[in-house]
Amino acid sequence: MKKQKELVDTKSKEPAAMGAATVLKRQPLRTIRVEDCSASIWAREAQVRGDIVVFYSVTFERSYKDRDGSWKYTKSFDFESLGKLVRLCQEASEVIESLQP
Repeated sequence: MKKQKELVDTKSKEPAAMGAATVLKRQPLRTIRVEDCSASIWAREAQVRGDIVVFYSVTFERSYKDRDGSWKYTKSFDFESLGKLVRLCQEASEVIESLQP
C-alpha cells in the first residue's frame, strides 16, 4: 500500500494566538516544469460517504519576462507552448497515478 504525501499546512501561529482568523496557505504536492511552462499538482481531501477521499487537480502556468525584465506568469499559452502542455499533462497524469492507493 502506497503512502500518500502529506499536505503542507503553513498556518501562522501569531494571528491564531491573537484571536484572528488563521491563514492556511495551500501548496502544490509537486510542480513539473518543461522550459517556460509548468504544471502544479494539488490535492484536496473530502469526506465521501464517511470515508476521506483525496481528489487531485492540476493547474498550468507559463512564465515570461516583460519589457522591464521582470518575471510574469500567465495561464495563456501560445502555439509554441502546446507541445510542452501535452508533455506536462502526461507527466502530471503519471504522478497522480503513482499517488493512487
